[in-house]
Amino acid sequence: MFSWILVALAGGGAAIGATGRYLVMQLSQLISHWRLEHSGRVPSRFPWPTFIINVSGSFMLGWVMSGGLSTGIKVLVGAGVLGGFTTFSTMANEIVLLAHDQRLKLAVWYGLLSLICGVLVAVIGVKLN
Repeated sequence: MFSWILVALAGGGAAIGATGRYLVMQLSQLISHWRLEHSGRVPSRFPWPTFIINVSGSFMLGWVMSGGLSTGIKVLVGAGVLGGFTTFSTMANEIVLLAHDQRLKLAVWYGLLSLICGVLVAVIGVKLN
């Protein structure tokens, strides 16, 4: 059944999740720049921030959606916060950019690891609930 309240919960949650993702990405850039300045180490080409965001979000989504929570909480946290936090489109774009930069092996590994790890941790989240 359609409900404007659920739509508002999903939208509000998505704003929170997307803001969280943005902050994680900014923090990751700060850490990379700090490491480069202080240790001279070149940052990894592997898209760790998106990978960590998507895998952790998959775990949390499995846990939230399999629990006995109310529909409103599931919509707020599942569709909203975690839907805004995780990002399939960024992962897909990073795969394309890696392939375009002649890093095809890394692009394939990144895609496979993201899919396999995401599904595995979602199952773990379901089982832990």
